[in-house]
Amino acid sequence: MDNQDKNTTVTGSVTPIGNSTRNEAHTTIDKVADKAQPTADKAASAVHGTVDKLADKAQPAVEKAASTVHSTVDKLAEKVPATADRLVGKAHDTVDKVSDNVNNLSDTLGQKAADLNVAYQRLAETGRSYVRNSPGVSVLVAMAAGYAVSKLLGSRRH
Repeated sequence: MDNQDKNTTVTGSVTPIGNSTRNEAHTTIDKVADKAQPTADKAASAVHGTVDKLADKAQPAVEKAASTVHSTVDKLAEKVPATADRLVGKAHDTVDKVSDNVNNLSDTLGQKAADLNVAYQRLAETGRSYVRNSPGVSVLVAMAAGYAVSKLLGSRRH
């Protein structure tokens, strides 16, 4: 038996296994899709209609809410400048008060410094006149003061 004899005696086309099953499945799917398309179109149309109705009903509520929010924002915007101006005014008043207090304190300290300078000048002039009038007593007082200071500082070293 020759292989060539077998091939020549067979007539017709050869179909691979599974192609006919695949073609039948595609055909069935196409038929089901064709039947389902009108139903899907009707469902889509119904959903669109429902969404449009809901949007029409929701639009006034959305507009009312937006209007309420806008009016609230406008009221707040009107109050903000007034509040800011009031806060700025209070801050300026506080700064002015602090500045006045610092200036008053500076003037008071300046006056006290001038008074102390005058008192020092009087004390120095009194000391000079005392030393001119009594030089011997002044020397003895200076020696006593030096001795007292040396004893105070010397006792701390031991």
